[in-house]
Amino acid sequence: MKLVFHRDFDLQLAQEDRQARRDARACHTPEELAQAVEAARAAAFAEGRLAGHGDGLAEAAAADSARRAAALDALMPQIAALIEAADTHRAALEAQLLDFALSVYEQVFPELLRHRAHDRVLAQVRRALSVGLGSATLQVTLSPGALHLLRPDLEAAIQESGLEGRVDMRGDPDLIDGDVRVFWDSGCLEYSFTSISDRILRVLRDARSVVSTPLLER
Repeated sequence: MKLVFHRDFDLQLAQEDRQARRDARACHTPEELAQAVEAARAAAFAEGRLAGHGDGLAEAAAADSARRAAALDALMPQIAALIEAADTHRAALEAQLLDFALSVYEQVFPELLRHRAHDRVLAQVRRALSVGLGSATLQVTLSPGALHLLRPDLEAAIQESGLEGRVDMRGDPDLIDGDVRVFWDSGCLEYSFTSISDRILRVLRDARSVVSTPLLER
C-alpha cells in the first residue's frame, strides 16, 4: 500500500510569511511590554484626574456663583433700605444747611444793604466811568439819598477820570439805595444791589423747596 502526501506549498509559504512578519513585530521583551502597559495606565490616570479636576472647578465655580446670587438676592432689600436712608439723611442735611443759609442771609442782608450798598454803587460808577472815557457825555442816575451822600466821592472819581464837565449826575426817586444807572455814548450800565440780593434769596428758597420735596416726587 502506497501513502500519498499532498502539500500546498503556496499556503505554507503564506503562513511562513505571516509568521515572519508577526515575529518581526513582536520585538519587545515582556518587561518592555509591562512598562508600556504601566505607562499607558499612568497616562490614562493622569488624563482622568485632569478631567475630573476641570469638572470639579466648573462645579465649584457654578456653586460659588449660585451662592453669590443667593446672597445678593438676600442683601438687596437691605442695600435698598441703606440707600434710601442715606438719601433721606443727605436731604435732611441739605435742608438744614439751606435753612441756616436762608436765616443768616435774611438777617444779614438789611445790614449789608445799609453798610455796603453805597460802596457797591460807587464801585459800579467808577467802573462805568472807566469804560465811557471816550464819550462826550455821561449820565449817572442814583437814588436821591445816595446822590446826596456820594456826591463828593463821585465828583472826585470824575475828576480822576478827566471827565469834568461831561458827567450829568441826577437823582431818581424811583431808585433805592444800591441802585445806579449810567449811560454813555455807546452803552449803559444798570446795577441793583437789592435785585442781586433778591435773586440770591430766590435761589436759596427754590433750592429749599426742592429739598423739601419727597424723593419719590422728584
